[in-house]
Amino acid sequence: MHHNDDAYAAMLLTMALSPNKEEYAKPLSVQEFRRFESATRGTAYRTVGKLLDMDISGLMIYLGLTEEEAYRAFTLLHRGVQLSYALDGYAVEGIDVVTQYDGEYPKRLERKLGDGAPPCFYRCGNENLLNGPAIAIVGISGVKTTQEARQGIEALVLGAIDLGYAVITGGELGVSRIAASLTERHGGTLIDVLGGGMHEHMKDETIARLLEAGRCAILSTEHPDAMFTVSHAITRNKLLFSLADAAFVFNTDGRRGETEALMNRYCDWIYAWEGCEANRPLIQRGARPVKDLRTMDLRDASRHWDSSRAEQMNIFDMFT
Repeated sequence: MHHNDDAYAAMLLTMALSPNKEEYAKPLSVQEFRRFESATRGTAYRTVGKLLDMDISGLMIYLGLTEEEAYRAFTLLHRGVQLSYALDGYAVEGIDVVTQYDGEYPKRLERKLGDGAPPCFYRCGNENLLNGPAIAIVGISGVKTTQEARQGIEALVLGAIDLGYAVITGGELGVSRIAASLTERHGGTLIDVLGGGMHEHMKDETIARLLEAGRCAILSTEHPDAMFTVSHAITRNKLLFSLADAAFVFNTDGRRGETEALMNRYCDWIYAWEGCEANRPLIQRGARPVKDLRTMDLRDASRHWDSSRAEQMNIFDMFT
């Protein structure tokens, strides 16, 4: 993928180049990058790509940074050799880094997350899936999946395929893996949004077959070798809900960002299965309760999702 100077600067400023984040300077968080970006817009330079050759004094003078902040930014902006090696290695493995300055960046993330959208993320697989219709099937690992839950997952997967929707999961054991397996078996398309472990996930037999067939896209904001953590899962779920027309929560531990997704309307149609007691607080906060997912009329429900998507697109188009 060809990146312009703004995209290159965004990667230098925000990407971790090692899985354990052992860096000379800590990459900027999303919030820090937004402040940096805003400060740059207020100068004659206008965009972050124009800062690639600026020295520490220039960063202090033009952006109003402290000496410590300017040294950190200067160090990050001069990781070009390391970044080039990393990008070359990812390309060999079929992984791209997509930034907000690239045409492939999903418009939904910009619309739903605003300034909270990640400046860049790792992606492999079929990029076209990320802007298409999709439902998310959400659940955590370590919870026994009952026969009723499995039947509900299968009903959702079959319904999504019938409607031409991709299935989005978080890639974890349990609900997500069941949904992925069913999606492959029945000829559907899959989007996995990960909170770590991208390299290992790509090696999974089901995922590898879907990738080879062009029926899967994987994305993550974490280094491909980073470990899964709950903190990463919270960041992951922002993307997962934002990419979905509707999301179905089978089980939760209440610590993965589902409540935040409801409060911030990352997804307008979040359903929670009543068959899991842990979903009750989520329902009390506004998730739509579903007693039996096996009998839910997805075709009828999708008319509401389609209407929401069209309204969002129309509003967004007014400002572009």
